[in-house]
Amino acid sequence: SYHQAFPEVILSSRIVIITQVEDLALTCCCYDTEYIFEMKPMDDEHSTTLFLQRLFGFVSDCPQQFKEVSNKIVQICGGLPLATISLASLLASQPVILMDLCLYIRDSLSSAFRTNSSIEGTRQVLNLSYNNLPHYLKTCLLYLNMYPEGYKICKDDVVEKWVAEGFIDQIEGRDLEKVAGSYFDELIDRRFLQPSRLNYNNEVSTCTIHDEVRDLIAYKSVEENFVLVLDFYRKDVELSDKVRRLSVHFGDIKYAKIPTNIRTSEVRSLTFFGLCKCMPSLTEFKLLRVLNLQLSGHVGDELLDLSGISELFQLRYLKIACDIRTELPSQMRGLKYLETLQMDTTLTA
Repeated sequence: SYHQAFPEVILSSRIVIITQVEDLALTCCCYDTEYIFEMKPMDDEHSTTLFLQRLFGFVSDCPQQFKEVSNKIVQICGGLPLATISLASLLASQPVILMDLCLYIRDSLSSAFRTNSSIEGTRQVLNLSYNNLPHYLKTCLLYLNMYPEGYKICKDDVVEKWVAEGFIDQIEGRDLEKVAGSYFDELIDRRFLQPSRLNYNNEVSTCTIHDEVRDLIAYKSVEENFVLVLDFYRKDVELSDKVRRLSVHFGDIKYAKIPTNIRTSEVRSLTFFGLCKCMPSLTEFKLLRVLNLQLSGHVGDELLDLSGISELFQLRYLKIACDIRTELPSQMRGLKYLETLQMDTTLTA
């Protein structure tokens, strides 16, 4: 079927697959290694340019006293773009670029890259960058684990969820969503998020998350019991009885269920991707602030009954996408705190 997407001159058409999995690369090219091109690290010149431009704006603006330590940091990164840009962004986020911090980075990471693989070295860089985030940005970043892998995250959507969760501190004279938007922009500037789409004002409106950054977020979320992700295809998930944020990825599995030992009454944020018949009873989630349902009907399904959501009196954000008819409460007066309502479904009275 993919032939239909190619122009008639087939010789000018290519499918390029980017992967870190060698077996997948070999399978895609029928084990003909001639068609496998390994990505090479950047050379010293391009690495230095990337680092200094991010840190100072222009290579020529680098003060003399920082040149030696900057070159050393670049060498430590081994030509890895993510490590290089992450460290430059960490330094650029400081009010004043201090030599002590540069020396600390140089000394703390030298052994990491010398004794570990490039992937492990990059993880050390990301961990260092994460540890230097202010608390409010850590909270917002960890929340992104609610989104599935590879998901394109809309700025407006995640900002509304941060506000609904109560993550955003009130600043006199500023709207909460404006403050939350500035947090999003700061995570972009620090290179934790990758821009994928700009709006008409040339501002980032949609982003993605680099695989290694996502791994860090997932690890920290588990470590701090911040978000629990239930993926039907993963059996190694450690369950906690105290879950505040739950992201369920069941896909088209017909008989998937949420484990009974999870206290649904304490969950504040629920994202559910799956079949309507597998969705848990929403009335059990008494303290929900954020509810995001991405649902599909199954053969024989005619109506999704969501009339019980009127009992979720704490609800501030509600998004429903469903391919069958959906019944909502006849009155929404009980949802007095509701701020965001997004519906992509056919409603029935």
